[in-house]
Amino acid sequence: MISNAFFHPLSPIPGNKLIASTRFFEALLSLSGRAHYCLPLTHKLYGKVVRVAPNIVSVADKDMIREILVTTDYPKSAIYQVFDFDGHENLFSARNKSFYKSRRRLVAPAFGLQYLQSVEPLMHKCIDGLLQEIDGTLDALPPGQININSFMFRLSLDIIGETVFGQSFETIKDDAHPVPHQLEKTIKQMMQQTFIPWMKYIDPFDFSFRDFGAACVKQRKASGEAGRRVDLLQYLIDAQAKGREDSNGGSKHEDMACEEFTDKVIGIEACVFLIAGADTAHSVMTFTLMFLIKHPDKLIKLRSELDLATATNPCGSLPTYEQIRKLPYLTGCINESMRLRPTAALGIPRDVDEDVVINNYYFPKGTTLLASPLQLHLSEEYFPQAAEYIPERWIPDESPFPPVQDFTYYPFSAGSRVCIGKNFAMMELRLILATLVLSYDMELVPNQREDCVQYLTPSLATGSYIIKMKRRHKE
Repeated sequence: MISNAFFHPLSPIPGNKLIASTRFFEALLSLSGRAHYCLPLTHKLYGKVVRVAPNIVSVADKDMIREILVTTDYPKSAIYQVFDFDGHENLFSARNKSFYKSRRRLVAPAFGLQYLQSVEPLMHKCIDGLLQEIDGTLDALPPGQININSFMFRLSLDIIGETVFGQSFETIKDDAHPVPHQLEKTIKQMMQQTFIPWMKYIDPFDFSFRDFGAACVKQRKASGEAGRRVDLLQYLIDAQAKGREDSNGGSKHEDMACEEFTDKVIGIEACVFLIAGADTAHSVMTFTLMFLIKHPDKLIKLRSELDLATATNPCGSLPTYEQIRKLPYLTGCINESMRLRPTAALGIPRDVDEDVVINNYYFPKGTTLLASPLQLHLSEEYFPQAAEYIPERWIPDESPFPPVQDFTYYPFSAGSRVCIGKNFAMMELRLILATLVLSYDMELVPNQREDCVQYLTPSLATGSYIIKMKRRHKE
């Protein structure tokens, strides 16, 4: 500890010497899920560059974060290896740039415009099921109070189930499917055991959700042409078949040779999209609704924009994505929510692969640089009235502030590792938010806890957020 604190190559970097001398505090915060509350405090005390563990430095400087994520594009941290299921790299965990580039090139077309258009009916199906369940709950509970956090979590799972596996988990109707619960538990275990490896002997991973992915691949292939679906799983199976036709036997990292993209790997990639898609979408949607009901004037303004965009729709029909995808205030409301409650509140870890000096700071090879979007998002230097929910800041003609600067906003990371599913996520968020705002009057229920825990993405510590809802009657 003394060596780490005073004689380590990173010792000149500002920070608390006790915290920097050991991984104990890092492990403690990982167990608690509260590290995202401590990072802002450390930056407030020590500045934009702070050492937070023996070999981890948190960075809140705009230019340095751009250098880390975009310009030099350092590889993902070894921390992500915990997500190598059965030793298989995947789009989320891959650190090898060649492998990642090859796998991304294989999967990226699945998130293009054509794919998004094809899955819109599947999203509508799930959202329509949500409305039915909310209406049924409102009828059963006279006060009209809804745990919107629970509904958003279950809806996001059903949407991912439909669009990735071609089958809903039906958690909106009956939260009994084992896979979502297995995933939720395993994600928490993974994040904790990243920093406390010996915990794997006390609380071993439950990887049974992988069996679900493998079974889906097997079932889909066995059903042949009759079982084809418009979903990501089918796209991966087709890509595997094409790879077997096109493979020239090259390197697995350069060519994606057929023997590497096995049925098992397809199942793992599908499960990774389930992890990434469900966990992030539900939290963003819950926080956006929280902000809107706490600012009724913003909610009214959003509803006016949506009413105008869908004025010709038949009564009771859901908005189409074409109608809402370019609405500025709708997008501004979502952007502002992701600014205040970013999914990467713990930071985006990258490993320095050679000794380097950035902005006069020396980082030896192996240092983990924790790019901290949360610090940028809450900085008065880049976002005036940073703690306030002001969707207008994203609309140049309406903003009371100067335009948002480039490289100050990272809702989906940046550089080569920018989230491959960001267009899918924005489509999902826009459709859900537009539908709920058009369909219901919503009001705040005061005096609720709003503190969060974060393992992979932030979530409400209580798992609950109650709002008043009633069916809207248009005049």
